[in-house]
Amino acid sequence: MLGQFADGGRLEMKGELEYLLSASDKLGQYVDRWIAVVGDEIVAHGETAKEVFTKAKQKYPSKIPFVMKVPSDVVMVM
Repeated sequence: MLGQFADGGRLEMKGELEYLLSASDKLGQYVDRWIAVVGDEIVAHGETAKEVFTKAKQKYPSKIPFVMKVPSDVVMVM
């Protein structure tokens, strides 16, 4: 999957997405929280996307972290 910069440049996030798919067993502790992934590592977690992005950039200033909210495993069907 590719991300898009405002200037039209592209950013590859394939490694982070592959890691998330293979590490689903590790995501349970982050349900309903935001996480940041760099490469094959969850580098930050917290209550807001901004908080998590800031923590990840402090750890890896030259990287662009993949930030997402881990969804709840409860699905409501109506």
